[in-house]
Amino acid sequence: MRSRCYAGLITTVLALGAISTSTATAQQISAHARAKAQVETRDARHHNKLKSEVIPAAGGAVAGGVVAGPAGAFAGAKLGHTAGSAFHGIKKHHDVKQQEKRNAAHRRNVSHHRSRPVTHRHRLD
Repeated sequence: MRSRCYAGLITTVLALGAISTSTATAQQISAHARAKAQVETRDARHHNKLKSEVIPAAGGAVAGGVVAGPAGAFAGAKLGHTAGSAFHGIKKHHDVKQQEKRNAAHRRNVSHHRSRPVTHRHRLD
């Protein structure tokens, strides 16, 4: 009977520990993750799948179709899609690195101290 009580208590303690650990980890985001999120947010406004994947695939399909017919159109679409995805990945990697540099420079140049002095109150017990 007591073993069930202990099992429930241990489960509760472990669950609370997991929750507190996950919230502490979620609050501290790495510099790379922050830069990646900033780049993705900025790209979401300007770029979409049409620009990064469909246009190169369509261009490859047209070029392949002209050169080798229907089989060439399929191969060209596949090649165009792959090239567009690779180009987009390289560009995104470069943008994330640049954003990391900007964030680091911003942290160095901005004072994170309070503008007015903090009054320390001492308690007399």
